[in-house]
Amino acid sequence: MSEQSPSTTGRAPDAGEPAVGGGTVTANAVPERPLAYWIGVLLVLVLLSEEVAYAFNLVTPALPGMAEAFQTTQIGWVSTAFSLAGAITAPLVGKLADMYGKKRWLLIAAGTMVVGSAIVALAPSFAFVVVGRTIEGVGLAIVPITYSLMRDIFPKRMLAMAVSISVAGIGLTGIVGPIIAGVLIDNFGYRGVFWALALFPLAIGILVFLVVPESPVRVRSRIDWAGAGLLGLALAVLLLGVGEGATWGWTDWKTLGCFVVAVLVFMAWVGYERRPEFPLVDLTLVRSRAVVTTMLASFTSQGVIALQFVLLSFVVQVPRELGGTYGFGESASAMAAYTSPAGVISMAMGFVVGWLAERRGARLPLWVGFALAAAGSLVLAFAHDTPTQVVIGYFVYAVGGGLISAAVPNLVIAAVPVEQQAVSASTINVVGSLGSTIAVQVGFAILLTTVVTVVQGTPIYGGAGITAVYVLAAVLSVVGLVAGLLMRHGRRPQSAEAVSTV
Repeated sequence: MSEQSPSTTGRAPDAGEPAVGGGTVTANAVPERPLAYWIGVLLVLVLLSEEVAYAFNLVTPALPGMAEAFQTTQIGWVSTAFSLAGAITAPLVGKLADMYGKKRWLLIAAGTMVVGSAIVALAPSFAFVVVGRTIEGVGLAIVPITYSLMRDIFPKRMLAMAVSISVAGIGLTGIVGPIIAGVLIDNFGYRGVFWALALFPLAIGILVFLVVPESPVRVRSRIDWAGAGLLGLALAVLLLGVGEGATWGWTDWKTLGCFVVAVLVFMAWVGYERRPEFPLVDLTLVRSRAVVTTMLASFTSQGVIALQFVLLSFVVQVPRELGGTYGFGESASAMAAYTSPAGVISMAMGFVVGWLAERRGARLPLWVGFALAAAGSLVLAFAHDTPTQVVIGYFVYAVGGGLISAAVPNLVIAAVPVEQQAVSASTINVVGSLGSTIAVQVGFAILLTTVVTVVQGTPIYGGAGITAVYVLAAVLSVVGLVAGLLMRHGRRPQSAEAVSTV
């Protein structure tokens, strides 16, 4: 595991064992269970993790109908409130999960999805929609808490496969998400989407309560409320500035003010976090090579994934007579012909990473994944004239993206000690969200320099802009590859990484 914390064992420690940051770890053994039982537990946890992806993918097609229903031009806050709430609360929720039980806080996070979605479904005004989405945002911690819980309860021989599948399973939403969203919106309007988002985690949450065992690991510590507030505020203000920069203008006082405030608050958090006996996040851990390289891999991977999806929508839907060197003039529904194969291969890569990580460690599939993502991005940068070229380039990228997505959570497990697993995983997950947000904004800033015409208020970007942003995706992939090459963790079988210290 990581080299930064020699006092950490990375296993479910003995009762009374000191924890990094001054806490104490307590643990009891998880009882032996048959393989069929663990497969059932994995299925339930994968299904619950799907809720996070659905909260993005099902809501996006519903935004036009919501804007019309509430007669608002501020519909972007449906997504912004969700992301900001997740950034603010994720580290704190992770810390609480480490202290009081990961299953307990997994259920609480699922409960926020239920309550928040129901509020939006019943919302009489747009203000209630924003409140509901804010409550929903707490549920963004579901994914990192899920694979942190897996570390504690699954047999070590199954851990790499279970973690990889739990993340790769989210690729299923790329296949069925558009279909589900279309059926719900066509028959029940946007409220149908949010009723589904409320009922799904309710049903799966009951199964989690009945089937999934609680983590035996507890950290005896105290909540660093001031540290949680400062870190959450810094992340939220930064996300706000990045997310709204294109609308406000990158030199507007509001955008620049967000960046300045985010830097100042983050510096204040770093200075403060040296003082508490029980800090929210151990700064020694954050500065370690293992965590820094894993954060960089998460940041770049999410950036590449977001850019690829945005660019694909333009290449497929823009008419060739407008795009010039790109564009097939297809409908939005035709996107499934390109995304569905990618979703299938992404899920398949979860099994591949699970197999490789238990034999060679998770670092190898990360290397291969970033190399393929770079290759696919370069193919698409210079060969996107025909559907065949795009299918080939996107497929190469998708193989790489699937490997990366499944490798990163395994590397998080290998990078951090067991007593800081959930809080560290949640923080790294937020860094990944920052990567996607920043990459998309930089991509659109590049595209806006190549606008050739505007059709019904929608800008049409030049082929040079499309090529440049694909090159940006390739560059991010190379940066992620370099981060992987610098890693010292993830070299051994995942079962060994999860129970030992480098």
